[in-house]
Amino acid sequence: MMRSLMKFISTYWKEIALAGLLFAVSFLWWKDHKGLIDAYDASVESYEIRLKELKKSHQRETERKAEALEDYKTKLQELEMEYTEYQQAVAEAKVERVRDFVTLRQSNPDQLIVEIEAKFGFEHVD
Repeated sequence: MMRSLMKFISTYWKEIALAGLLFAVSFLWWKDHKGLIDAYDASVESYEIRLKELKKSHQRETERKAEALEDYKTKLQELEMEYTEYQQAVAEAKVERVRDFVTLRQSNPDQLIVEIEAKFGFEHVD
C-alpha cells in the first residue's frame, strides 16, 4: 500500500503540488478577506458611534440655541414694555409741565417770564 501511494505521488506530484498551492492561496485569500471585512465592520461601527455622538451634540446645540432665543425674546419684550412705560411717563410729564406753564401764565405771567429767562439765558430788558 505504501508502495502504491509512493507511485501515485511520484506520478502525480505536479497535480498534488498545484492542489496544495491552490489550497494555500485560497486559505490565505480567505484569511486576508476576512481581515478586511473585520476592519470594515470596525470602521463602520466607529463611524456609527461618531455619528450618534455628533447627533447628540447637534441636538444639545439646537436646544441651547432655542433656549438662548427664548431668553432673547423674553428680554426684548421686557425692554419694549419698559420703553413703552418710559414713553408714557415722559408724555405724562410733558402734559403736566405744559399744564403748569398754562396755569402759571394765567395766574402769574411775570413769574413765567422769569422762568423762561432763567431757563434759556435771556436777559430781561425793561
